[in-house]
Amino acid sequence: MKKVILSAAALAILFAALIFVGTGRWSLAAAQTHRDRTQPQNGDRELGRLIGDLTDRTDAHSIERTLADGGVEVDMGKTFQNVMLGRLGSDGEPVAACVTDLGEAENFFGRDLFTGARLTSHYPEKTEIVDEAARHGMSPSELAFYKNLIAEAAQRRSMNPNSATITIVNGDGAGEGFNDPTAATPEGGNDGTTRGQQRLNLFNFAAGIWGAFLDTNVPIEVNSQFNSLSPCSPSGGVLGSAGATSRLRDFSGAPVAGTWYHVSLANKLAGSELNLTNPEIFAQFNTEVDNGCLGSGTRFYYGLNNSTPAGRINLLVVLLHEMGHGLGFSSFVNGSSGEMPSGFPDAYLRFMVDTTTGKRWSEMTDIERRTSATNNSNVVFDGPNVRIASSFLTACDDPSGRVQLYTPSTFQGGSSISHFNTACSPNLLMEPNINAGIPLTLDLTRQEMRDIGWYRDSNNDQVRDTITNVAPANGSVAIGSNVNITWTSTSGFDRNVTIELSTDGGTTFPTVIANDVANTGSRSWTVPNTPTSTARIRVREAGFVDPAGTSSANFTIGTSSTPTAATMFDFDGDGKTDVSVYRPSNNVWYLQRSTAGFTAYQFGASGDKMVPADYTGDGKTDVAMYRPSTGTWYILRSEDLTLTVAPFGISTDIPTPGDFDGDGKADMAVYRPDAQGTFYI
Repeated sequence: MKKVILSAAALAILFAALIFVGTGRWSLAAAQTHRDRTQPQNGDRELGRLIGDLTDRTDAHSIERTLADGGVEVDMGKTFQNVMLGRLGSDGEPVAACVTDLGEAENFFGRDLFTGARLTSHYPEKTEIVDEAARHGMSPSELAFYKNLIAEAAQRRSMNPNSATITIVNGDGAGEGFNDPTAATPEGGNDGTTRGQQRLNLFNFAAGIWGAFLDTNVPIEVNSQFNSLSPCSPSGGVLGSAGATSRLRDFSGAPVAGTWYHVSLANKLAGSELNLTNPEIFAQFNTEVDNGCLGSGTRFYYGLNNSTPAGRINLLVVLLHEMGHGLGFSSFVNGSSGEMPSGFPDAYLRFMVDTTTGKRWSEMTDIERRTSATNNSNVVFDGPNVRIASSFLTACDDPSGRVQLYTPSTFQGGSSISHFNTACSPNLLMEPNINAGIPLTLDLTRQEMRDIGWYRDSNNDQVRDTITNVAPANGSVAIGSNVNITWTSTSGFDRNVTIELSTDGGTTFPTVIANDVANTGSRSWTVPNTPTSTARIRVREAGFVDPAGTSSANFTIGTSSTPTAATMFDFDGDGKTDVSVYRPSNNVWYLQRSTAGFTAYQFGASGDKMVPADYTGDGKTDVAMYRPSTGTWYILRSEDLTLTVAPFGISTDIPTPGDFDGDGKADMAVYRPDAQGTFYI
């Protein structure tokens, strides 16, 4: 699938991650110290300025240029970054949170970095259940999602032979960073024997995970370094920073005009490298962390698994997390002011809807967006892929499947807007805070990425994968019969599929026939008791709206099919099927009985429907007709060829004879296709 060129340290941080660790212990004694503090701690002002610079969303330092095709690229430098902060919890273990502005950073630390004034933190102490998630600044579901990515990495790569071509562009000098010769003991599947090699191994591994997860034929270049970043001491330090280098709009291949796209996504949509002078990502990490600057025993964990020892920060998990923001789970809008960069919305923002006003954020004024950003629980993400996959939620989604975004009554930069609501249950990937409870279902991040533009392209030919030739289409199928559903997948698409039934001509597909099953091109189906003349089948990628294919025309679901002009029954009771033909032109039945020989009967009238069955229980099929014009049954008894006439039904009824009471005799029955859809027996 996609090619990813990783330029030294930090594979997966496609939008940005500043990672900072402080020492705010939340014991009662520490709280008293915070309450009395009137001066910032040493280095706080410098850290505050650093965080403010990296999360700047004003374009004050951005550079704009026009592309050859008329599109626009904005070089954002080292701004517009998501920031991973950390502090030590009361047990001495690091706790983290993801933010995008200085105010949220100060809220996390519980103090103003410039005045030292104590602030009330919205981030609770971790509990036993959320311990590891808290350490990495994620909700439990988010951590579970990335741990699942790691656990399934080998399987994903084997399923996608075109995945992740990784090239490390090492930006470090001799003897430092990725070239650090310091001896290291292999850990967690990372067999590097030097610190530098372990770093390279980890970033290669992370690149492979994301390469197998998304589709693109354009390399993603990450220019990375390990540098000494200061300040870093037991009172706090910068772990690292990374970010997308640019955003683009109105380029060739852009799905929506006047819309900003993260550079890696823009390259995929264009099918070519649009930012020829810069890599897609710049990343740097602090070498001093591995030298113990934050305290004895605290360092990065370079294992390629989920087994993070105490006192470590799993760098692989953090990289995968930040890549989610970088690939598009974030908006460039300034939530505090409501301003969009240069007045243009981004791909993420276009799916944000305020349910109070009914407006999309892309349709609002700056003031309306600023107000909506604090319209608690009343802003939703309206992408079709998110809607179709959100049915597992028991809270925070509306009847149409739209999922609430985090918009608390007090704006929280870095958390507001760019995360799902904390009210969601089970917990979701990309919630801003730590929520107790073990997740049962993974998040909707994959669906959100599909909505903003990461379409399925299995063979990287710049053509969307499709599903075609879905059958049945036209004709009719009988309730209770076995039917083979068939479809054709294009462009090498081989992911699992979900098969659904519509009874309203394809407007809705409420009935799931098979969920998340192998994409074999066919599936046996027992037709349910849902009579309709407007049935359609949809086959789609499991968990997503597209690729998808639908029956090209309606088909009918009816009762046991009325026999056609050519029928086969046992008319002489010898246990063998007899060949029979009914000729409507002269209403004659021609029976080639396997034991009793040939015979013929003239029986019936124009407009009659054939209903042969064993009505007398003698083991022989009786010739029979149903006359819709009068609702009358005519049965020629096989024993003595006497005629039974019985009125049962009306002109619009569908005859459905069968042995409904198990006495060995067929019963007269009709299905009435009215609003109630009633059977009469």
